Amino acid sequence: MENQLPNDFDLIIIGTGVVESIVSAAASRIGKTVLHIDRNDYYGGHWASFNLDAIQKLQHKATYNSISQDNLNELINENEELMRIGNDLFNIENFKFKWHIPEKRIIVSDDNKNRETKVDEGTLSTEIENEIGEQVNKSTEEEEDWTQEILNKDSRKFNIDLTPKLQYARGDFVELLISSNIARYSEYRSVSRVLTLLNGQLEVVPCSRSDVFANSKVSVIEKRMLMKLLTSLDDGSEDFKNYENKTFRAFLKDKKLTPNLVHYVLYAISMSTDETPCHEGVENTKRFLNSLGRFGKTPFLFSMYGSGEITQAFL
Repeated sequence: MENQLPNDFDLIIIGTGVVESIVSAAASRIGKTVLHIDRNDYYGGHWASFNLDAIQKLQHKATYNSISQDNLNELINENEELMRIGNDLFNIENFKFKWHIPEKRIIVSDDNKNRETKVDEGTLSTEIENEIGEQVNKSTEEEEDWTQEILNKDSRKFNIDLTPKLQYARGDFVELLISSNIARYSEYRSVSRVLTLLNGQLEVVPCSRSDVFANSKVSVIEKRMLMKLLTSLDDGSEDFKNYENKTFRAFLKDKKLTPNLVHYVLYAISMSTDETPCHEGVENTKRFLNSLGRFGKTPFLFSMYGSGEITQAFL
């Protein structure tokens, strides 16, 4: 006799987003019977991850059509009651996909007579075309520029997250993954470095003590000032009574930090704004410092195969 699906469940969950997946796993763990369904052909809801080929196909999928009340009445039998489950809150609509790179590589021969110019209409201006031609003439061994053709060929070598997420190494979510043993079913990597845009250039943010003293863009005096500040914030020796109604930026300026150090601490380490209250900026900084050194040089972890892997681990 073939196994049949049960007719009764303690819980019916619609969707495979992170919240739904955690609830499903928690209910199953305490012995509840769960029917977990999703009308999408992918996991994750708004946390889904797609390779390039899959996300291009997503734009061609029609939005879900609602059924009229008259048609619903025809489907309901006697003594049956219609119960609506799920909602349209997490539908992906108005999807637009646009390339900002040429379709194919422009090939220029040594005598500059043979040129392949098959590109998307309106994608490549004459100026850019000429510039690329000059670069190819300079050296044929230089790394190829990205094209649609190259990326589509390597579509399965990378994922695109609908909701990119980084996790603090000692954050609540990572502790949940460990305590629930979900970490065994997912793979994480440590972010190798943190960058910030400073004076028009991407600069490496000195996170740890070794980073601070190895950074050539920070003077010796600045290094001492930065380490003194971060140490006082981390051990709680700083007094903030006079900053209850002031911003974190005001606190940093009162510490006589240079503009570069204010930028590093305020925007890159604390990830605050100019209007962030002092107590909130301090807590943000502590959270950053507390996660340093657990799994790598920075406080951040990312899912190896995208945010969508997180939801699948709970299923």
